[in-house]
Amino acid sequence: MTVRKSWIIAIAILIGTIFAFGIISKGKQKVKKTDKKVVKVAMYKVVKNKELPLIVDASGQLKSKHTFDMYSEVTGVLKSGRKEFRTGTSFRKGELMIQIDDSEVKAQLYSQRSEFQNLITSLLPDIKIEFPEEFKKWDKYLTNFEIEKGIKPLPKLSTKKEKYFVSGKKVFTQYYAIKNLEARYAKYNLRAPFTGVVTETSLKPGGLVRSGQKMGVFSNMDSYELEVSVKASDIGYVSVGDKVIISSSDKSKVWNGDVVRINGAIDLKTQTVSVFVEAKGAGLKAGMYLDVQLESKPIKHSILLSRNILHDNTFVYLVKDSTLVEYEIHPVKFNEKSVMVDNLSDGDKLVSRNISGSFPGMKVNPKQVK
Repeated sequence: MTVRKSWIIAIAILIGTIFAFGIISKGKQKVKKTDKKVVKVAMYKVVKNKELPLIVDASGQLKSKHTFDMYSEVTGVLKSGRKEFRTGTSFRKGELMIQIDDSEVKAQLYSQRSEFQNLITSLLPDIKIEFPEEFKKWDKYLTNFEIEKGIKPLPKLSTKKEKYFVSGKKVFTQYYAIKNLEARYAKYNLRAPFTGVVTETSLKPGGLVRSGQKMGVFSNMDSYELEVSVKASDIGYVSVGDKVIISSSDKSKVWNGDVVRINGAIDLKTQTVSVFVEAKGAGLKAGMYLDVQLESKPIKHSILLSRNILHDNTFVYLVKDSTLVEYEIHPVKFNEKSVMVDNLSDGDKLVSRNISGSFPGMKVNPKQVK
């Protein structure tokens, strides 16, 4: 009896297990998924070519176009003038800037002029006898001669005989000795070569100035020059006369300029070429670091593209019949964030945003970006 009950229970458990397994298997049957293909959106812009200026970006330090390093060619004590030769002092063209005590050389100059005057006076009697027709011009020269004023050019000699006579009396020797001393005398009084400002000085009133000593730096504050380094690969786009847009580092101020010179050699270390830009305008100061955009001749039928949409820097995607088409570009010039291209056609649908997993022939849902 006990054995029979055991078999009956075992069979009931087995039947229950099979029944339960059937119910569980039926609940776990997978629902067949419907394959629904997802078509990605392609944002595009319609190409409109224009005549665009070719721009080369660079930067550099501003310097005064006319800077005069002042060195003394004579020795003497610095005298105090109406204006002190100090940093920041401005002078007009021709205004006396530096005056060195010239009393000694001045006396020497006057002495030589006096001797020369005596020499001409001693020659007049001989000239009146030997060259009576030339006496009047020499007499007039002596009458107008002033010891305290610069020596005037000698009268024009009419004949070889007169030339030999004057030369034999050492007139030329003394005349040019005075001219040489006058040139030296002028170096004791330095005048401004142009209107500008003292930007550096090492002089003090009453101090001794020695020959060869640097006295300071005088700069023109009206015209500036900016030296910028342009990549050797870009120098072919730059020409003398090109217009330049100059801006401060924070882009708050803008000035205009022109390319005035281009170095003919490439810097071997940096592989750049120096380009010199002339600049004028309020707010410019020597020593400023400025950014420049050099505008070359415009490129016809061109467009600027973001470098983000380039693939391998060689091609972009166009949309044709809701399909991506690979298109190889012809770059005119690569900039930091953009590239100028001249082989796209007006009306082309240019994909303006990258599509993940894109490939040529991929079906897309095109949407124009306005």
